[in-house]
Amino acid sequence: MRQGPASPLRWSWRTLATAARRARREAVAIPRQARRRVVDDLRRDPYLLYILLASLLLCAFWVWHRLPNFATRDERWRVLDPVETFAAVYDDPSISAFQDGVTTWRTYGAAMYLSGLMLVPVAVAAALNGQLDAFAAMGRHQGVGYWEHWQRTPGWIWTASILFVRLANVALAVGSVYVVYRIGTVTRDRATGRLAAVFAALTWGLIILAHEGGEDIPSLFFFLCAVYFAVRHLESGDLRPFYLGCLCGGASIAFKLSGGVSALVLGGAYLLHARRSGKPLRDALVRPRLLVGGLLIALVTIAVGYPSILFGAPSEFVGRLERAMETKSDIHGWRDEPSWWWIARGYLHGVGLPLTVGFVAGVVAALARLGRRRTSTTSHALALFLVGVGAFLAVFSGWEYVRTHHLLPTFPLLALVLATVLVDLREESRTVGRVVVAVLVVTTAIYAGVGTLGYASQPKDQANQWLSSHADGNDTLETYVYDVQESAAPHSMTVDYVRSFRVRTLHQRCPEFVELNSHLMLAYLAPPEWSLWSETHDNPTRARFIRHLIDGNDTTYEVAARFGPPPRYLDGGERPPVWRELLRAGTHPRSVQYGDPQDIGTDQYTVILRRTGQCTLGPGQ
Repeated sequence: MRQGPASPLRWSWRTLATAARRARREAVAIPRQARRRVVDDLRRDPYLLYILLASLLLCAFWVWHRLPNFATRDERWRVLDPVETFAAVYDDPSISAFQDGVTTWRTYGAAMYLSGLMLVPVAVAAALNGQLDAFAAMGRHQGVGYWEHWQRTPGWIWTASILFVRLANVALAVGSVYVVYRIGTVTRDRATGRLAAVFAALTWGLIILAHEGGEDIPSLFFFLCAVYFAVRHLESGDLRPFYLGCLCGGASIAFKLSGGVSALVLGGAYLLHARRSGKPLRDALVRPRLLVGGLLIALVTIAVGYPSILFGAPSEFVGRLERAMETKSDIHGWRDEPSWWWIARGYLHGVGLPLTVGFVAGVVAALARLGRRRTSTTSHALALFLVGVGAFLAVFSGWEYVRTHHLLPTFPLLALVLATVLVDLREESRTVGRVVVAVLVVTTAIYAGVGTLGYASQPKDQANQWLSSHADGNDTLETYVYDVQESAAPHSMTVDYVRSFRVRTLHQRCPEFVELNSHLMLAYLAPPEWSLWSETHDNPTRARFIRHLIDGNDTTYEVAARFGPPPRYLDGGERPPVWRELLRAGTHPRSVQYGDPQDIGTDQYTVILRRTGQCTLGPGQ
């Protein structure tokens, strides 16, 4: 007797069970296959090892900068995310406490898992050292001032915690360079992969972000993995690369929402393969098992990657989406410039002027190649890279501010486009191709090298060291910035954060040292028209107070040391024209980034004053 068709519910459960068994097998096989692939590439390409070592050297050079302080504000929260959950469970070992810990503050997706994994050795060391209470207290920052929170936690805990999280980013940054190599190799040949990897390794924006703990580098790594599997699917049409691409794309989104562009790249690869195979577009779109299966894999990965979704607080994820969409449409307090200015400056600062010019030329040449309607894997892969870049730029064009780290995923995509075009050029004209490659590699290496070496002599680190060597155990440092990250203060020194800007009250407090920082205090000396930041800090009373101190008019305090390049407005200089600002960003890697990335350039400028006379009104008088 003939049986009727199985019910959709039965079919779906059977499909899910099959998918689960396949996922378990893949989970075991993927690491083994990846290891074999890496070993094989290192054996076949003798230059690859040196490229990866160069990337490791650049990304890991002076990676301990600013410790036990933070490279950025965001780095602090990425380190604290898992500790908040640990502190909640430490105080109350229960499921509800665990959920409260996950939803406390703003957990940033899968970065919580990565940071938590890297902090396990620190927690174990704290337990063995009898300081597990101090480690747990690090997660209780609500209602506590930044300075109190930072100084009550032992310095070695901060140092180890931040350093381990940074080292994870270093490893993933080097991994990203290798994935770029694999993408270029699959796109064309090993020469293309090698050249693209060189450009990626020398990308200053990648090196900067490897020197801090955050979600940008992990998201980039998985985004590039998704692009790699997209090209593999484009080439072969196999389902396995497509599903693995969906998995990696979901992981990229779980770290950073901008990883969603991977869906466009995978979708483009699927449609381009269908076109190459001669299948009608209509038939390609009617494949529910493939498309729904890939969508489910991505959605499950995102859900697992966001602790707030996984542990029963999806509203936190919705809030994350709302913040991401709302904040980018508001001017964020530093510069009021059009989006093209932010994007142009981001590229010039992120890769340098020569490579930016190379990227533009590479895009033009790639578009010309696509205009000839070539149907090779190389041409279609170039189309995917350009689709990815175009999608990012289309989103960024509607933002009020774009920082270098926002543009990070586009750097390796453009490096792949440029490398492919240059290898073509080298085959057509060997001499011209070699000269162009040599000029781009050497100039970009100089730009990235100068920026990287700057980590060894950062002004705020120098100010910190100066205070450590000149201050006694009982000396007090007075600061006017509420965020520890913006200061240069030894962890062991007594620090007073005050909000009074009058000479009389300063003499009443009578600290041994006073610190003025460019980002906040000295900004009061800038003319209001200098920037939106200086306009919001237009305060004549505070400006007089600061000018009184730094001009040597105070009989009790005098400037003892200055560190870093001073802002132009301190000497009455004018803001340079736009073209010169952009040119400087592309030729000076350690120029101001704006916003909450690492403070470099004039944002590191620090002035330290020392008490040299008697206070007019001492404490208690």
